[in-house]
Amino acid sequence: MKEDRQSQIKKILEKTMAENSYIKFLGIEMMEFEDGYSLARMKYRKELANPYGMLHGGCLYSFADIAAGTTACMCGNYVTTVSGTLNFLLPAVETEYVFCESTRLRQGKHLAVFDVKIKDENNQILDSGEFTFFVMDQLVILD
Repeated sequence: MKEDRQSQIKKILEKTMAENSYIKFLGIEMMEFEDGYSLARMKYRKELANPYGMLHGGCLYSFADIAAGTTACMCGNYVTTVSGTLNFLLPAVETEYVFCESTRLRQGKHLAVFDVKIKDENNQILDSGEFTFFVMDQLVILD
């Protein structure tokens, strides 16, 4: 029964992402996601680069926030970002895609905390951070 509910939540979240203009503009794709873990990717495009040709830090921050936030919603409730930190360790350049891996560190009644790592195609960590989400009363699936 839990598998059915998780599948339903995942389908709703996939549809929400597919219909969101900002997510579509960024080109974010969830490759794998389940309760507590996800792997997403975003293609490097000139429109997303800063004047130096690297993916813009704000774009990378949005990528991490969206990937981790979508994963946090797999708990069955919608979430909203409380805080997020992203350490820009290496530039995102000379890679066709960047990948964001989100792993839940803690799930509470009101707060969910996720570790995020953004990597290049060679699995080199470019950015590392942590995002905290407020778990809202609004259910993904209305019973």
